[in-house]
Amino acid sequence: MIFDFRIYVLIGLFMINCIALMIYNFTVIRYSKGQNTASASKIEKWQKILLQQTMTPLDSKSNASKHEKLLRKKLSNAENLVAYSHALQHLRSEFPKAYKTYIRKQYSTFQRLADIYSRKSRVERTCYADFICTFPEVAGDTHGQMVDTLISYIDDSSIHCRTKVLRALCSIGTVHGVVNALQVIHDKSLFVHKQLLTNELSNFKGDKRVLGRYLRNESQRWNDSISASVAQFISKFSSGYSEVLQDASVSVEARVA
Repeated sequence: MIFDFRIYVLIGLFMINCIALMIYNFTVIRYSKGQNTASASKIEKWQKILLQQTMTPLDSKSNASKHEKLLRKKLSNAENLVAYSHALQHLRSEFPKAYKTYIRKQYSTFQRLADIYSRKSRVERTCYADFICTFPEVAGDTHGQMVDTLISYIDDSSIHCRTKVLRALCSIGTVHGVVNALQVIHDKSLFVHKQLLTNELSNFKGDKRVLGRYLRNESQRWNDSISASVAQFISKFSSGYSEVLQDASVSVEARVA
């Protein structure tokens, strides 16, 4: 009887666990659907706002001011930024001319948002760096201030954040931005995966040969991991790389990369 009782207890506990697991899964599924619905609703809302904004006469200063305030208020939240990104992608694909005009009008707004995110958590900084990866044109034609702000994200950053910042700088196509970011990573002894760094450099949107020349001049002062990544990149896009391979001052790891 004692043996039979224990079996019934085990069976009962097993059934309770199964029921609890089913309830948990059902709750998670409903929550996920609710989140997806909420996200879709936010994206649709932003699409309407962007269309309304781009169809408004360009000299409507009052409307432009209200829109800038809305962006600064709402987009300081990472969740809203993601929804806005989807809506902005739709505007770029469907109305490219309106998109370009809209972006030009919002340069200062995006810079202010970059400053706001610089004081946020690693995850939120990563989110804004990812936004710049997708829309590098928001940095503007000179992009100096935006680049400096992005580089500041590297301080106290995660590996993912550093990778996103480098990707954003490469998407903008700023030689000095990439070089300065790598210098910060070296100075602070921060880790960046060698192959990931090589991949990001290979996706540089500016003149790769110019970047290669700058990196070749600077990399000999950096750690072996960064130097090796730079060596792999330069070997693809710089014809003068053989000189670096023969230079005894260059680390063995960099020369054989």
